[in-house]
Amino acid sequence: MTPVDFPPNIPLGVGFETLNQWLKSNFAPVFDALAAFVDWAVDALSGFFVSPGAGQLAFIAAAIIAVPLLRTRREPLTAVVGVVSLLYILQAQFGVGDLFINRVLPPAPVLWLIDVTGEYADGYFVVSLLFLISVTVLGTMDKGARARTAVVSGGWLAAVLLGWFLLPIVVTEPRALLMLLLLSLLAFSVAGWKMGVFALVALSVVASVDQWTNAMDTLGLVLIASLIAVLIAIPIGILSAYNGTVSKIVKPVLDLMQTMPAFVYLIPAIFFFSIGAVPGVVATVVFAMPPGVRLTELGIRQVDKELVEAGESFGAPSHKILTGIQVPLALPTIMAGVNQVIMLSLSMVVIAGMVGAGGLGNQVYQGIARNDGPLGFEAGVAVVVLAIFLDRLTAAVTHNTPQARAERARS
Repeated sequence: MTPVDFPPNIPLGVGFETLNQWLKSNFAPVFDALAAFVDWAVDALSGFFVSPGAGQLAFIAAAIIAVPLLRTRREPLTAVVGVVSLLYILQAQFGVGDLFINRVLPPAPVLWLIDVTGEYADGYFVVSLLFLISVTVLGTMDKGARARTAVVSGGWLAAVLLGWFLLPIVVTEPRALLMLLLLSLLAFSVAGWKMGVFALVALSVVASVDQWTNAMDTLGLVLIASLIAVLIAIPIGILSAYNGTVSKIVKPVLDLMQTMPAFVYLIPAIFFFSIGAVPGVVATVVFAMPPGVRLTELGIRQVDKELVEAGESFGAPSHKILTGIQVPLALPTIMAGVNQVIMLSLSMVVIAGMVGAGGLGNQVYQGIARNDGPLGFEAGVAVVVLAIFLDRLTAAVTHNTPQARAERARS
């Protein structure tokens, strides 16, 4: 009698590798496009944090002014956004903004701008400035938005004067100092003066140990990874809250994602996207996404059923009940999930640095590889500063949601 092999040899790893080969051979263009987009997004955001441009600040200021106008000036705002979007496309394809600068503007102010700022104002700056001027005009026409519009547009002008005219006179890295001040101002406006002072002091320490560029690279990578994870997690969490079958399927997958060692995620990520920031982002998204799904589902399920039934009794459709009742009431729980996603993303920066993602993770890894204690410690302190900064900001947003304020008022 021939003995039976036990336990049987199951080629699980070979099957996994075969699946990866099949996916790469059949969907290579999809992975290449995804890698290009993620790489561009990380580089663009990191570049903005390291050296913000006047056009980028103008676009952000215009967006801050435009969002509240969606309720009161929707039609003209839609027209402005459509025209500006077309101009951005024309600038990207044909350089219309550059042509305007070169052929329409007098050479004297252009040369003066280059001489003062040390850089060339390109067509994107022209389009962004036009966007800011347009929404500023719309904002001043709306009585309820005038103060906000004046503060934001005036703040943009002050930032430009400070970063491009005043700070270069007194410091060697004016853009880094400008971004440090802007991040501290953001912390102050969202979480109060104590957090603003902490951000100013802590980020100054990061810059003083020569880790500013690495910290901003890490911040860009973490924010992009967190944004992708949240955009995937929240819809899955909502669908799981609505459908018990989906919830039963998703939960074991989330358990696997949370218990699998983080290094394992790098194997397929490197196989599909090679070395660089992209596999780090992909592994971070997979590792950080489960809390967002779980807490979104929990928040939706915890909404009082009587409130949902009240909305249904008034004839509200399902999507209105979701967006008008369930999501606002579940927002504190959802934001807690977002907070956890960001914290888990930060915990992956060292592992991401091992595959060429750069930033603080690479510095920590270099400190370990070279037995360079000071380098590893300074990079570690910078990671802690970013963790506290992002944690307090998201906690303050959660604390200021309407549901959280109502609960504090009841208590």
